[in-house]
Amino acid sequence: MDKKKLRYAILKKLDVNEDNVTADYFGITGKEFFENVIFLDREGYITKPMYGSNMVYGMGLSRITEKGENYLEENSKLSKGYKVAKEIRDWIKF
Repeated sequence: MDKKKLRYAILKKLDVNEDNVTADYFGITGKEFFENVIFLDREGYITKPMYGSNMVYGMGLSRITEKGENYLEENSKLSKGYKVAKEIRDWIKF
C-alpha cells in the first residue's frame, strides 16, 4: 500500500474516532503499520500511540492533532482513494 494513502487512512480513522486502527484492518504487516504510526507520531500528526519493541500495541488513546487535520485537508484528493479502498476491503471480507 502506498505510504501516503496509508497515512491518510490512519489519520482519517482517528479523525472520526474509530477504534479499529490496526494492521489487520488495513491488510498490512505489523512492521508496515509500526513504521507509519511512528512516522505520524514523530512528525506531530497524532498523539499517544502505544508502541514498543517494533510493535504498535494500541491506538485507543491516540488523537489527531491540528497538524494532522491540516494534512487531511491538504490531501483531500486521497479521500477518494481511501473511500474506494475501504469499499473494496469490505467487499473482500472473508
